[in-house]
Order: sequence, then C-alpha cells, then structure tokens
Amino acid sequence: MKTIPMFSIFSGTFYDLPESDINLIDEGQMPLLKKPSSSCKKCYGRGYTGRDAQHYGFIPCMCVRKVVNFSIIKRGEEQI
Repeated sequence: MKTIPMFSIFSGTFYDLPESDINLIDEGQMPLLKKPSSSCKKCYGRGYTGRDAQHYGFIPCMCVRKVVNFSIIKRGEEQI
C-alpha cells in the first residue's frame, strides 16, 4: 500500500497516510512530496519553528514548505 507523508499543523507531527484516504484530510494537514531533512538549521528536524499562540497551530519551517505537494491540495480544492 502506497503512503503519502503528511505534516499536521495542529500537532506538529509527521505521519504517513494511505493514498486511498487522501480525500479525507481536513484543514491543517499538509501533504508532502517527501519528509524534509532532519538536519535543518532552523527547526532541527522538528518541522516547525514555533507555535502561534493566537491560533494554537505550529508554524511550518521553510524545509517543510519546500516539499509541500501542491497537486494534491489543488485536487482537493476542485472537489469542493
């Protein structure tokens, strides 16, 4: 079963999601092309640089933003 790496803005964690369940993701879940490097000098592999106290979400690091799979996000917007 093929999986897609994901990053959760609300929990600040990486996880793998089966490709068949990709249409079930909600806001705050970022599909990735690959998991970013764990040797990032800004986030040290955590995937986030801090936490937004107003919205209670984690701020994604640039290493995560570079590997976001925008084709999956665009497909999800077309279905709405």
